[in-house]
Amino acid sequence: MRASVKPLTHWVIYKGYKVHFTARDAGSVAGVLTTPAGKVPFHYDPAALRISLPDATITINEYGWEIGRQEKANEPPNRNLPPAAQDKPKPPIDQDNQ
Repeated sequence: MRASVKPLTHWVIYKGYKVHFTARDAGSVAGVLTTPAGKVPFHYDPAALRISLPDATITINEYGWEIGRQEKANEPPNRNLPPAAQDKPKPPIDQDNQ
């Protein structure tokens, strides 16, 4: 039996990425994501709903929504993967209009 990739494909669609699967069996899925910044290899654990990227591990729920993200330590960040929306810096507060 092959691993279910439905949560992963929902996550890919929500992010606006494209996916190319390179390996798939009952316990794992591997492939390459095409992001606006370039190609990023990934591994997906369907039992844990965990996506492993070169610079982070993302946990998703059964609908593909991100519920956790852990940056990998001691590795340079992957500049090909755009930061998540929650990682974007907030605009500065205008002190004159408060």
